[in-house]
Amino acid sequence: MLEAYYDVITKIENFVDGLMIVDDQCRIVYNKQFLPGGFDLKEKESIGKTPMEVYPNLKAEDSTCCRAIHFGETTVNQIQKLEYMGGGEMLVLDNTFPIMENGKIIGAVSTSKYLDTAALKNFIDLPNMTSSHKDGLYEVKDIVGESALIRSLKQKLVRVSKTNASVLIYGETGSGKELVAQSIHSGSSRRGAMFVSQNCAAIPHTLLESIFFGTTKGSYTGAENKPGLFEIASGGTLFLDELNSMDLSMQAKLLRAIEEKKVTRIGSHEPKKFDVRIIAAVNEHPQSCIERQLMRPDLFYRLSSVQIKVPSLRERAEDIPMLTDHFIKLFNREYAMTLKGVTPEIADLLRDYSWPGNVREFKNVIESAFNFAASSHISVEDLPEFMVEGVALGQATIGTTSPPVGRFVGQPNSKTEALADGQPQTQSPPNYAMTMPPESVSLSDALDDFEKHLILSRSEGIRSLSELAGRLQISKQSLNYKLQKYNLQIRER
Repeated sequence: MLEAYYDVITKIENFVDGLMIVDDQCRIVYNKQFLPGGFDLKEKESIGKTPMEVYPNLKAEDSTCCRAIHFGETTVNQIQKLEYMGGGEMLVLDNTFPIMENGKIIGAVSTSKYLDTAALKNFIDLPNMTSSHKDGLYEVKDIVGESALIRSLKQKLVRVSKTNASVLIYGETGSGKELVAQSIHSGSSRRGAMFVSQNCAAIPHTLLESIFFGTTKGSYTGAENKPGLFEIASGGTLFLDELNSMDLSMQAKLLRAIEEKKVTRIGSHEPKKFDVRIIAAVNEHPQSCIERQLMRPDLFYRLSSVQIKVPSLRERAEDIPMLTDHFIKLFNREYAMTLKGVTPEIADLLRDYSWPGNVREFKNVIESAFNFAASSHISVEDLPEFMVEGVALGQATIGTTSPPVGRFVGQPNSKTEALADGQPQTQSPPNYAMTMPPESVSLSDALDDFEKHLILSRSEGIRSLSELAGRLQISKQSLNYKLQKYNLQIRER
C-alpha cells in the first residue's frame, strides 16, 4: 500500500540531504542519506528498524516520525541532533509529514538537511565544511610546479603574506584556491593563530548567520552558547571559500561585521570585538560575479585589496610531469607501493587532456590508477575508462598527431578553452580519440549511454551514494536524478 507512493515521494530526494519513509508501525521501509564526512550509516541495515534503533539518542516521544504516525503531527524546520549507529553525530533540519490514504495514516516521510555544528567547535575536520587548525597547513613551498605562471604566483604569495590586507582569490574549481589561502596564512605573522576555513556553499544560507556570529543559549531550540567563526579565528585568518554562493542579504551582514570588527551572537545584545584577516575565494572571475549579482559590489571592494588568480591546470600544462611525479610519490607512501612512473603514451594523454576538474581531478585520476596498476608503470589500462575508452577498445591511438574523431563528454571545447577570467584561449586539439557510435545512434542516445557507463564504472567499491557523487564531481541531487533517469541500481559495499 505504502509502496504505491514511492515514485512520488522519492522525487524529493533531488532537493534534500536525506529521505526516510516509515510505515504505520514507525518502522523504516525506505532510507537514503547523503552523509558528508566519514559517518558510517549503513542505509540498508536500517530497513525494518525504528528511527530510535538507528539513532540511539532518540526517544519515541522525540521522534518526528513517531509523532506523525501516532498523532498526525507535521513537523517543519525542527533542529535535531542525531547520533548514528556506526558512530558520529550530526545536527539536522527536519521536516516530517504523515502520509494519509482515505483519511487513515499509513506512514510518514521525513526529509533532512544537514547542519554543521562542528563549525562552532575549536577544531573541525569535516571535508568541504568548516575546518579550523593551527598546524599541518600548506606553505608556498608545497605548491608543485615551475611554470612561469606558478613561479609568478609563488612570488606574489610571499609578498602578500607579509601584509595584513584582505585577499580575494579566484580560479576554477579544483585549481587549489584553499592551498593558496593556507600558504598566505602560513607565511604571515598570524601563522601561530587559527586558520579557519568555511565553504559558504556547504550549508544552508539560513544557518550561516549563526555559524559566523555565534549563538546564545535559548536563542532557538537546542541553541547553546557557541562562538562564531569570527571569534574562533580572532588573531588568525578566516578563509571564505565559494563566497559567490552566499546569499546577498548575508553578504550585507558579513560586510558590516568586517567593517565594524565586531559581532553580536544571535540572542545576545553584547557585541564582541575580533581581529581577523579575511581571505575570500570565488570560482569565477569577480567581475562576472558582480554582473550576475552573485556578489555585492561593496563587499567586493572591501575584500579585494589584493586579487590573486590561480591558473587552471591546462594553462600550465608544462607542470604536469612534475605533478605526476609528486602524486606517484604521495600514493606510493599511502598504498605502500613502488610505482616508478607512467608510460610515454600516458604522459602524452595526461598532457593533452583538458582537465576540467584541474589539480583535484588530476590527483583523483592518479589515485584511481594506483588501484589497478599491475606493473611498475601506470599504463592505459589503469586509467579511468572515460579518458581512454577509444584506446581500451583498440579503436584509437594516443600520442599521434592526427586530429581526433571525437572528444569526451564534459570536456571543454578543444579549440576554445574557457579560462577563469572569462577570456577564450585558442589551443590545439588534444591528440587522442574515442570510438564514435554508428550513424544510426542519435546524439542524445550516445550521450546517455556514455553517462550510464561512466556512472557504473565509478561505482565499484563505493560505501555510499555520497561517495559516488564525490567521484563523479557532481552534487548528490544530480546523482540521484541520473540514477532514477537511467533506472540504475548501484551496489554499495
